[in-house]
Amino acid sequence: MTAHLLLVTLGPVQDFIAQARRTRDLWYGSHLLSELGRAAARALLDGGAELVFPSLKRGDAELAPCLAPLRPTGTPPRNVANKLLAEVPAGVDPRELARRTRQSVTDFWRNEVAAPVKANCAGLLAKNVDTVWDEQIDTFVELTASWLPLGDYVQTRRKLEQAVAGRKLLRDFSPWRQGRGNVPKSSLDGGRETVLSPPQERDRRLVGTYRIADGEQLDAIGLVKRAGGNPDQFVPVINVALASWVEAASRLAPSELEALRQACHEHRVARVTRTDLPCARPFPFDASVLLASRWRAVFEEQGLEGDAEAWGRTHVGPLFEKIAEPYPYVACLVADGDHMGRAIDWLGSAAEHRAFSEALARFAGNARDVVEQRHRGVLVYAGGDDILAFVPLPEALSCADELRKGFTEVMAAACRSLAAQERPTLSIGLGIGHVMESMGELLALGRQAEREAKRDRNALAVIVDKRSGGSRSWRARWDDDPIGALREAIGLLEGRLPSRKVFEIERILARLPEPGERDAEGWARVLALEVRRSLARVEGGSLRPEDAGLALDPNADYAALHAHVRAWVGRMLVARTFAQATPRERRREEETAT
Repeated sequence: MTAHLLLVTLGPVQDFIAQARRTRDLWYGSHLLSELGRAAARALLDGGAELVFPSLKRGDAELAPCLAPLRPTGTPPRNVANKLLAEVPAGVDPRELARRTRQSVTDFWRNEVAAPVKANCAGLLAKNVDTVWDEQIDTFVELTASWLPLGDYVQTRRKLEQAVAGRKLLRDFSPWRQGRGNVPKSSLDGGRETVLSPPQERDRRLVGTYRIADGEQLDAIGLVKRAGGNPDQFVPVINVALASWVEAASRLAPSELEALRQACHEHRVARVTRTDLPCARPFPFDASVLLASRWRAVFEEQGLEGDAEAWGRTHVGPLFEKIAEPYPYVACLVADGDHMGRAIDWLGSAAEHRAFSEALARFAGNARDVVEQRHRGVLVYAGGDDILAFVPLPEALSCADELRKGFTEVMAAACRSLAAQERPTLSIGLGIGHVMESMGELLALGRQAEREAKRDRNALAVIVDKRSGGSRSWRARWDDDPIGALREAIGLLEGRLPSRKVFEIERILARLPEPGERDAEGWARVLALEVRRSLARVEGGSLRPEDAGLALDPNADYAALHAHVRAWVGRMLVARTFAQATPRERRREEETAT
């Protein structure tokens, strides 16, 4: 029997991860897919294959399963992607190896992941739900495998990719054979029935532990996502959003913050035990208590006793006397490599691909350090060039810039044989939304921003979705220094340029004809003069358009000038959100207002 090349893919991926209401749903769903990939890697290596992607060998410590955020050593496990490529030596049947791999992944999922959750959550499950549970669990994992004799490595790999891509275009629509009858569908996945008992019959201790609302329904997969792992290990997204604010409070109001920590401990506010993360270390409790609008909800959700408003005024109020109340928005950072497939195609050997895989693994490890240790964020997933994280707004721009630079350095080392313009680049999207939005909505916002960045490639895109209404977006290629442009805009807005002037210029654009209209000729001069007139009336003296980052040529094409001014407005309004998120000492604000 000849040697073969075997490609294995695991799913579902995007939809499964996006089905989330809480941080633990999102994190555990992403982590679970990585663990299933790790199980597949173990099976392939145990069957005698040699892995190309990921570049792991038998005996590697990273092959050991890890269902918690950290290994016993205190280090996070390496993420394993859902696509695995392996060389199968002569004498090993690739069909049988693929079948054993599927069985190993299925057994791991059923016995090591799902079964403990079912046992631990017996007090939440409906009666006689075993057959429904088993069917939902057994039909979850999608494993696709394709193999070909290993002739020309490059051509063989391309044919395998095409075969798997073609199979994914076909969908299986098998009917559910087990059902409970007239019961609600899952709140996370409307295609599966709930396995939970009615709200009044649920174990209240488990309800509180896993934050299951009375109106919430979960299928077997959703319950595994919610109840897998230790709840205290998952950092609420609000703790990430307010991490920079907490750090500022520790400097500006240390005694008040310490008093609040003590009050939270005595009142049994939900804890966060991830002392390895800077976003959770200074305030190891649910940071929802730092938002006055959430005091009552926190007491109700966590079953705390007492008057929520009075408790908040007594223990949180003193902080607000020293530092302005936190800005409740967070950045969902989604990054993806550009032209990765092209680079893999041009690197024409298994050895080069293994080196490429190792380089991506190094970048993923560095990305965790950049996000979590240097910028107070939380990394949800880092699978090579694919990154998903939540970052506090004051840290988001510098975090994105550092990730981009790190990726560029890694690709330069891994792709020495390729010209600089042929090497992969990194596009990053920052979706900024309110902390009370669902995880699915925040993730959708981050992915929308990433798609915007992908329109230009090698770019940064920012989308701001304000609860007060309206969405703002802006993007630019990394070659045009988008970080510097936004920081310059933030400086202007904090200095000589009031935000109302930006809105005024936006209204000027709305009053003028749209480019392309028949009567739009000759309007470039009008637009330039109107913008100059608006900026000339800034308090404290006239502000030239050039000083505000606007190049206004009245002789320019109207469409180009109109687009230039509109992009400037978008950049300024996006920058305004970052400026608002900067923690500020209360006394300085009052002095400025006076």
